[in-house]
Amino acid sequence: MTADGTRLEELWSAAGAKPPVSLFRTADCDVATPHGPVLAAVRDTGERYLLVPIDAKHTVREDIDGRAVTLRRQILEDDASYNVYAALALADDRLRDLFTALCAEVVERIAAKPNQAVAALRQTLADWRSLLSGSRRTLSPSELAGLFGELTMLRAMLEHDPGAVAFWTGPAKSEQDFHRADIALEVKSTTSLESHTVRIHGLGQLDRGSGRLLLTWVRLRPGQGRSVPDLVDEILSMTDDQAAFLGALVQAGYLEIEREIYSRRVFEVTERRTFEVGPGFPRVIVAGLAGDATLAGLDHIDYDVDLESPPAAAARVDVDPIETFLELT
Repeated sequence: MTADGTRLEELWSAAGAKPPVSLFRTADCDVATPHGPVLAAVRDTGERYLLVPIDAKHTVREDIDGRAVTLRRQILEDDASYNVYAALALADDRLRDLFTALCAEVVERIAAKPNQAVAALRQTLADWRSLLSGSRRTLSPSELAGLFGELTMLRAMLEHDPGAVAFWTGPAKSEQDFHRADIALEVKSTTSLESHTVRIHGLGQLDRGSGRLLLTWVRLRPGQGRSVPDLVDEILSMTDDQAAFLGALVQAGYLEIEREIYSRRVFEVTERRTFEVGPGFPRVIVAGLAGDATLAGLDHIDYDVDLESPPAAAARVDVDPIETFLELT
């Protein structure tokens, strides 16, 4: 059995719980190579390692791959054994999720080609170089929750229309998340236990002009339910345009190589409300500017809307946003 991220976390915890009688405490990842098993390890100082066994004469070019990990030759010796490893270590504990995902990928590749373990390790590091160097960042928990909310709506649309991926315009930086003919749908997600406040980005997000605009707000409970990768897999099985969907995911900041990171964060929808945005709804739009107000020199106008305020509550509608957006009713 190869080690996914969850299994690796269990192995590191098990290793860390062992008595500290040597430099490293280890747990077997159940992946054998010609030079021994791959090990999840915890150093006496608490740092996490993945130890890939190598021949004693094998030279490993020591490397520091950006801010996230280091790779060095490591000898583990006691009275009964002498073993040499390519030791992949977590250098910044704040990047623990990234390291777990990277190690899971390394173990999977070694399991597929155990006779080329170091090559598999090196190739994985090369493929992950942009992440390890810090040249891009993974989605934050709030960004991931927002993407989960949008994908939840998209999946529901696909149950009625396999071509609904064409309506998902948020990743292309459009004003709203979904557009179809003269109707638009904006999705706002929160993981707060109590708040009903949403952040609005720009003067256009709640401005549809003469068209119709629905705002759907969802409350998510973290730690239960499904992950974004789960939704991605389901959508790929439902859509008739996988290429368009995958392209939109990249625009949204989601890369498949990072799925192990995101698979460890799950959400469950616990509440949903839909609002008809129009005259009387609390918002800031260009048409509402008065007097000598001007947009010249202004940028990044964000503001918060309390969805429990009387004007917002009055705009709440008892409709299914998907059926309304797709004009099924």
